[in-house]
Amino acid sequence: MEPQEKQQPEMFSREWYNEYFRRAVSSPTHSRFCEQVYGIDLCQHGLMDSDELDFLTSLFDASQHVLEIGCSNGFVTETIHDRTGCSLLGIDYSDIAIEQARERTFHKNGLTFECLDLTKDPLPQGPFDVILLVDSLYFLGELSDTIQKILPSLSVEGSLVLSVFQIKGEEDAEESLLPENTWLAQALEEIGLTYHWFDFTENVQRHGILNYTIAEQLKEDFYQEGNGFLYEARAAENHYFKQAAEEQSIVRYMYKTSTKAN
Repeated sequence: MEPQEKQQPEMFSREWYNEYFRRAVSSPTHSRFCEQVYGIDLCQHGLMDSDELDFLTSLFDASQHVLEIGCSNGFVTETIHDRTGCSLLGIDYSDIAIEQARERTFHKNGLTFECLDLTKDPLPQGPFDVILLVDSLYFLGELSDTIQKILPSLSVEGSLVLSVFQIKGEEDAEESLLPENTWLAQALEEIGLTYHWFDFTENVQRHGILNYTIAEQLKEDFYQEGNGFLYEARAAENHYFKQAAEEQSIVRYMYKTSTKAN
């Protein structure tokens, strides 16, 4: 029987993420987990694997001023900055994650981090050439309202880059998983934004299986190093994503808007 851990904070709350990143950054088992599930260890908690990261970095160049909303502890943010040379500000509502990012990258020019909760706080002053949200839209409220709140911080020729997944519910039609029919696509069209989409469905379906399989393989290692919390954090999502992957009822797309607004 695994040892009992202290009562966990509400999942996805600031306290939960603080506990997650406090543990994850120094956990050898978490490092192995990320390497095997994502193909690269960047202390991730999300769905972006090494293929998606490689593609994402191809969208930026050194001339751009970029804002990333929901940067966690900034390893992915730092990788984008290092590979592209763009000026990048990462924000997240986990103060522990931001503290880790700042301590690790304080010597790097053009890379900064701020602790902000966009459900309460205003966006940093722009304008930004690109605003990037990877698996963070889900936490910011109604999609259309969130996007409209973000748009004023874009430059005139600026664009949004948004990575999201969607799972088909029992009452949803198969067509709801098409890239032009997702909740995000509908929100973009409602606002009057044109976009290109890129398909990472095979990646997220592979992730759904790997996340479950590797977490179970490493379960005892997590507990032995005193990080049952990290295993349980993954296990809370595992069956949900695994079932969706097996049923092929989950899709993942990256959207890049072509214009600020029509």
